[in-house]
Order: sequence, then structure tokens, then C-alpha cells
Amino acid sequence: LKLCSQGPPRRQSPLQEQPEVMAGTLLARVFDKMDPRRRDTRRRSASPPPPARVQLVVTPIGPKLPKFQAYHSSIVVDGMEYSFGGHGIVSARGHASHRAFPRAPADTRIFDLPAARRADADNLMRKLGPYFRANTYDLLRKNCNSFTDCALHYLLGQRLDKQYRCVEQIAHTADRHACLIQALSGGGYQPNRNADGFSVDRVILEMHATPLVDGMLGHHGPRPIMAY
Repeated sequence: LKLCSQGPPRRQSPLQEQPEVMAGTLLARVFDKMDPRRRDTRRRSASPPPPARVQLVVTPIGPKLPKFQAYHSSIVVDGMEYSFGGHGIVSARGHASHRAFPRAPADTRIFDLPAARRADADNLMRKLGPYFRANTYDLLRKNCNSFTDCALHYLLGQRLDKQYRCVEQIAHTADRHACLIQALSGGGYQPNRNADGFSVDRVILEMHATPLVDGMLGHHGPRPIMAY
């Protein structure tokens, strides 16, 4: 008798072990060739979401003085403006909140800022909404610039430059600037008790654990792209 050595058993490939996987892959390739749009859709769904475009919009308000200028500010994310006022955080297309001021649009400036992470942009209202509710606005202590400052820090890790926050700087010396305050408010400024205890730095601490150095944004200046 002649004996034949059979040798070690042959290993099967994973595709041989799971024929349904191979069949599904081949079927997907066939459909992709038949409809290229299906292939493109699958590729887009696997790619990370694009970053969000961020802009800062500022308009000077009130009288023109040599060493003092008040500003209204807002932030625009992918064409959607977010601003803070008596009704809380308001969103609108374009730069709607600036149109009510006499010096807009001639003196309005729009700055193109670095892009923000998509997840942060999508969560902006949810993150800042609890801090900027309706009926908590105060001209000196909790205004549009307070919101913009917090939003910039949340989205980009940067702060609004002090030159746009001079109104807040005089809040601690209101008695010395009583005439200026009344000029800005049309003679009707009254402190809002709902803003008592508010602090931008405290909001930033709660959002990020540690605040960044003040004035990161604006000393070299964000790049102005247009004045509408």
C-alpha cells in the first residue's frame, strides 16, 4: 500500500468562513457602480462634519468721545447671528440686531474669525442659554458684549477686546459717569435686579474650568472683511 501524506489542513479565509459578508460587499460595489451618487453619499456620511464659520460684528453706539466709545456686538455662526438683549438670546439671519442703531451700517465692522468646531457651534444656545435668559439684560452689568465675550470664549477660547467693553468697565464707577450713562440710555437707565451677581468671568469658569488671559482677541485685531 502506498501512503500519501495529507499535510496540515488548509485554513479558510474570513470571506470563505462568512460568505454573506463577501456577498454583501460585492452587492454594495455593484450598486455603487450603477448609481455613483450612492457612493458619494456613503463617503460624505463617513467624513467628519465641516467646521463652523465664525464672525464678530460690532457697531459703535451713543456719542462720539475722544477716549470713550460704546459698542453693540454680536456673533455670527454660519450666517446666523446671535445677540443678547431684553428678550434673552435672539437668533436671526444676517446682522439684524445692528440695524436699529443710527450709525449702522456705515460704521458697522465685521471681523472674520477662526473656524469653530461643529459640535461647539451646534451646542452654543444650549451652553449659554441658561446664563442669558430673558429679562436679565442690564445696560452696564450684563449686556450684548457680555454675551459676545462668553460666546467667543466658548467657541474659540478667545476674549472680546476691552475696547469693545468700555461700558462694562465704567459699571464700577457709575457715580463718576452718571451723565454718560444717562446719555447712552436716553435718560432711562435703571439697574436690573435680575442681573445682580452676574459675572462674565464666573460664566467662563463654569464653562471651561479655567479662564484664558483677558484680551487675547483684538490686540492685534481680528481681520476685518467688510463693512456692510
